Amino acid sequence: MRTNVGRAALWTLLGCSLIGLGCDGAINSEYHEQLVVAGYLFADSPIDSIILHRTTPFGDYLDDISSAIDSATVKIIVDGTEHTLLAGARKGRYFLPASELIVRGGKTYELRVTYNGNTLESFTTVPMPIRIIGLNDSLPSRSLTLDTNNLISFNYGLTAGPIDNPNRKYMLEVTALDTSKGRVQTSVDGPPVDTNGVTRYSFLHTAPDIRISPRLFGWYGPNRITFIAADTNWVDDRRQNFGSRSTYQSSLNHVQGGFGTFASGARDTVTIWISPKH
Repeated sequence: MRTNVGRAALWTLLGCSLIGLGCDGAINSEYHEQLVVAGYLFADSPIDSIILHRTTPFGDYLDDISSAIDSATVKIIVDGTEHTLLAGARKGRYFLPASELIVRGGKTYELRVTYNGNTLESFTTVPMPIRIIGLNDSLPSRSLTLDTNNLISFNYGLTAGPIDNPNRKYMLEVTALDTSKGRVQTSVDGPPVDTNGVTRYSFLHTAPDIRISPRLFGWYGPNRITFIAADTNWVDDRRQNFGSRSTYQSSLNHVQGGFGTFASGARDTVTIWISPKH
């Protein structure tokens, strides 16, 4: 999953403003540094990116490098075995080689981080692997035409299975693989995007049948559609970040000793080509 410092920064600000870290002049509270994590595990994939940052006092300069943590001890515990993650090439990123551990659906993984006397913990149970099914029926061609003057005609569906939990939530992630083909100009606002503007996400769905909306495409050309079955942590993270931002709900933060997201999912992908109508 391509996480970004924008989400970590959001949690930094939340932590700073909501637990009395001295962010507001009206709050007479001493600032205490907190850990901020962004990490996503996927069934049948290695652990390639656990991202760590620290909170900063309100008003201090904040960017990826200055707030990233590169000297923490980061462990994943599964089936009673501890795996110590390695530091990545980019500051604040940690990973495990695929030869050491592949994430498996149905298993529960614990994240344990220690840094500067602080300990952060979180748990996630990984959904079982899924596959896009009925693709030939829903997408008769991998090259689709988008008529921005008649968006209702762009109507395709995707389904994934098997269903491992009747309460499972699903969503789509659409990433433009080449932004040189031109931007899609529509009259409707698109869904949330990543900081690079190339990835968009659908809203959460309660069934594994999702319609592909034109709003999911920001660029013409090749686009990768990722169908994701999400765990509870991921669902609550989206509710926290993309719901009402006026009230922080501590029950949606599944990280003890810090803030952020440690979540998991199962996914399958398909790449299609989006062309404008001429």
